[in-house]
Amino acid sequence: MIAAAEALMVERGSDEFTLLEVSKKGKVSIGSIYNRFESKDALLHAVQLRVLERVDQQMGQRLAAARHGAGELEALVVALTEAVAETLRDNAGIMRALMMRASVDPLVAATGKTSYAATANSVKEALLLHASRIAQPDPLRAVDSVFRVLYASIARYLGFGSATTAAWEGDWEVLKQDLARMMAAFLVTAPVV
Repeated sequence: MIAAAEALMVERGSDEFTLLEVSKKGKVSIGSIYNRFESKDALLHAVQLRVLERVDQQMGQRLAAARHGAGELEALVVALTEAVAETLRDNAGIMRALMMRASVDPLVAATGKTSYAATANSVKEALLLHASRIAQPDPLRAVDSVFRVLYASIARYLGFGSATTAAWEGDWEVLKQDLARMMAAFLVTAPVV
């Protein structure tokens, strides 16, 4: 049931499907669905939990590898950018649909924010291991800004949220390289003023 609903969300790019369609795709009866889930909303919440468990695990593994595999701050920024970008791209279809749902479903929005915060905290903690190299006057603010720029740029490219018309503009590899360079330069360069 959950896998069928997730597949329909990816196919449609939204949650616009019926439980009858879930029943047919999952080869389960409508009664079985209602026996397990009181409503379509409850099924969608279960889908999100399953998806975010998978995404968070994948993100955590990639961020840990980036953190342990990079020596200098600049290399770490590149590795973290790659980890975040590729994890989101690998899951773009379902993440796009869930983010659209979050605009009208407070529970989906809150659950998504928790997942986002976990990723943000992991990235910021990794960057702060190099706090002595960060030339900005407030390293915490600097790494927070770096993460927000990274996530927003990748999310826009992948068409998350309301910016679906901007999806897939430009070259993916160039975007990742340029983001990493800009973020590293920001972190290691003292403000002029």
